[in-house]
Amino acid sequence: MQSLPLLRELAGHHGVLSVLQNGFRQREPRVRVIVPCRMNHNGGWLDACIHNVSSRGMLVASDGSVKSGDYIDIRRGTLVIIGRVVWAKDRFFGVRTQDRISVDALVGEPRRATRPPAAVEAPGERRSATRYASEAQAAHRAERSRQMSSFMQYGLLVCVALIVALAAGSHVYGLLDQSMGSVSAALGGQSSTAGPAHAPQAPNGN
Repeated sequence: MQSLPLLRELAGHHGVLSVLQNGFRQREPRVRVIVPCRMNHNGGWLDACIHNVSSRGMLVASDGSVKSGDYIDIRRGTLVIIGRVVWAKDRFFGVRTQDRISVDALVGEPRRATRPPAAVEAPGERRSATRYASEAQAAHRAERSRQMSSFMQYGLLVCVALIVALAAGSHVYGLLDQSMGSVSAALGGQSSTAGPAHAPQAPNGN
C-alpha cells in the first residue's frame, strides 16, 4: 500500500514547517541603555558596558576575549548578574542571563564606591562618557546587523520549506490522480464484462 509511506512523508514535511513556525519566535523588545559595569571573566575583572537589555538578555561590550559559551559575572553596584554568552563579535557579545533582569533596577543602581580590582589596570582603560556614547552607536549597528542576518537565514529556511511543501503537494496530486484513474478503469472493465441488459420478450399470442 502506498498510503502508509505517503502519510509518513507528509508528517515529515509538516514537521519541518512546524519547526520553522515554532523556532522563529517574536523577539522580546530590548531597551537601549548605557550602563558601565564590571565583569568577571575567567577569574579576571574587566570594565564593561551594557548597551541594551531585556528581561532575560543583554548586549555587552568589553575588551575581554569573550567567546560563545563562556559564563560571565556582571556587577553594577549591589546587583550581580550571571549569564552565558550566546554570541560574540569583535568587542560586543550577547548574554543570556540565569535570572530575570529588572531594567529599572539596573539603570537606577549606582556604581559601587569600591569596585572589584582589575587583574591588570592598563593606562586609559577607564572610558569617558563620550566614548561610551560612541560605543553605543557601534553596538546598535552590530545588533542591527545580527538581526538582519537572522532574518535572512529565516527567509532562506522559509523558501526551502515552501519548495518542500510544493513538491509534496505535487506528489500527492499525482498519486491521487493515478488512484482515480485506476478506479475509473476498474469500473469501466466491470461495465463491459456485464454486457447490455436484454428486455423480456412479450408472450406469443398464438
